[in-house]
Amino acid sequence: MKRFRKSAQFAIGFICLALLLTACGSGSNEGKNESSPSTIPAASPSSSPTEAQSAPPASEDKGAFPVTVTHMKGEYTLEKKPEVIAVLDTKFVDQLIALNEQPAGSVTAAGSDTDFPEYLSDRLENVKVLGTRDEPNLEALVALGPDLILMTDFQEKVYDSVSKIAPTLVLDFYEDWRATLETMGKITGKQAEAQTVQQAYEEKTAKLKQQLADKLGDDTVALIRPRTEGIRVHTSQHRTGSILYTDLGLKVPESVAAVDDTAYEISLEAVPEIGADHYFLLSDAMFAEAVKELESTKVWSSLEPVKSNRVYRIDSTLWIAYYGPIANNLIVDQAAAALLGQP
Repeated sequence: MKRFRKSAQFAIGFICLALLLTACGSGSNEGKNESSPSTIPAASPSSSPTEAQSAPPASEDKGAFPVTVTHMKGEYTLEKKPEVIAVLDTKFVDQLIALNEQPAGSVTAAGSDTDFPEYLSDRLENVKVLGTRDEPNLEALVALGPDLILMTDFQEKVYDSVSKIAPTLVLDFYEDWRATLETMGKITGKQAEAQTVQQAYEEKTAKLKQQLADKLGDDTVALIRPRTEGIRVHTSQHRTGSILYTDLGLKVPESVAAVDDTAYEISLEAVPEIGADHYFLLSDAMFAEAVKELESTKVWSSLEPVKSNRVYRIDSTLWIAYYGPIANNLIVDQAAAALLGQP
């Protein structure tokens, strides 16, 4: 945080200079403004139908502007398509790529200083790193000279500084990806393409939902993430839980359905109380030891789903951090492959 405060202090001075040099060219938007489990391989974007992941190549609709976008700080009118977009949440990268666009600069996921989402790495070109989601780099943001900045209320503490650099749209951190995609369609002049991406996803999940219901019957599925603090259980209110339980129609264990929150922590001893028939076990480098510790216990090995190989280890980074149509399609693919026994 000390580093961030120093960065912020430096940035404010830099910002003032930049604003003077550009004569306020960027404009202002004030007032408008988660036996051994099966391991599911990290699928590449090509593993899903292309039409379900990104819009077909198309130029933006020149008649789409001007367009007014409503966000958490009010409204902002775009007179034309922004050419240099900076994003302060990695899910926005996914959203833009789905429309065959990309940001000029982006933060990386929490805990990573240099890496963009692996599943998008071959589709990004010359995107500048703007710090992390938790600590955006304001100097890098000023140097980028964006026409538009996209952020969430998760970063409210830096809004005042960021909004002085360029027009800034603040979107709800927990907003449904469909609503965000609609906004991205407006920003890029590709509203029809955004509708195409969403429609392909809905058609895909509707088909898989029926297949899963036929295969699983009344079997329940739990999504858990062992962490240092305890074992986190994600509910249907969580955005990834919503993909599993709403979009794919998987059944929620009664113990999980009784919790009115997006997730909750339980002890090792309480794991059997979840009572699921299948488990998606979230694992990543940050909490790898916690996963190993869980797997080495008698409590875990005594569970019937563990004995019957109905535990599926998945990458929590993909399943939790990148909430966009491309990542969501990969989650759907991996969940269906595990539960339907498909390659």
